[in-house]
Amino acid sequence: MVTLKEFLKGKLTEKQISKLKASYDIMGTIAVINSMPTGLKSKEKVIAKAIMELNKNVKTVAKKIGPTAGKERIRPVKVILGENKTETFYVENGNRFKFDINKVYFSPRLGSEHLRVAQQVKKNETVFDLFAGVGPYVISAAKREANVIAVDINKYATRYLELNAGMNKVSDKIKIFTGDCRKIVMKPKFRKRADRVIMNLPMHAGEFLDVAFYVAKKGANVHFYCFLHENDLFEGGIKIIKAAAKKAKRKIKILNTKRCGQLSSRIWRVAIDFKVL
Repeated sequence: MVTLKEFLKGKLTEKQISKLKASYDIMGTIAVINSMPTGLKSKEKVIAKAIMELNKNVKTVAKKIGPTAGKERIRPVKVILGENKTETFYVENGNRFKFDINKVYFSPRLGSEHLRVAQQVKKNETVFDLFAGVGPYVISAAKREANVIAVDINKYATRYLELNAGMNKVSDKIKIFTGDCRKIVMKPKFRKRADRVIMNLPMHAGEFLDVAFYVAKKGANVHFYCFLHENDLFEGGIKIIKAAAKKAKRKIKILNTKRCGQLSSRIWRVAIDFKVL
């Protein structure tokens, strides 16, 4: 398969091509360029056109104009070529999703991780997803006949999650809440109800481990995500978990650790699975 850099030979100079980080994600009919070097700004439409020619299903090319930030996890993008829209349909692991990439967080690079966690879910489990987004974990868990409590602070994310639950015919298995998970689930009716807790908020998940321990029953599995420097894999995250467990007066057992992609050259997104004893 021809790469983007190979395709651009003759359209950009060798120096320009060497600067290009040929990294882009495709979600439905939208491609998002993750990094556009300053020196190539004048060539962004040429690059976008090449992406469209290489990927015939792509109708819109956008570029990131800022990092994923804020409580609502919004990654701002700007359309540079094609249809002026940021809402898309996307299929992952057999599940259908609709979302607006300028209003919610979604990473197609986590598809295998979503599947890994989903394959561990058992029928009739009670699963709490504390940062559910548009439902990449939630929909899969519900399809495995789990009962899911899904929370997200982003009102657009929960609106799309409700729509996606309907499209995937699992609305009856999911209860959706909009707001801060600490305020929503740290109530007596949720205490020690969870068989499984998903915490995919790597920048801040450590701040919410008290919530996970509150809802986790004895024997619950927790899927915890954080960003760690490669010199601190995986002990940095384990220390955070152990400190929170001690404070909550709960015991834990680490089950699994893995890398789930890079944030930057030496910073990794890490998954740490642990059981509450």
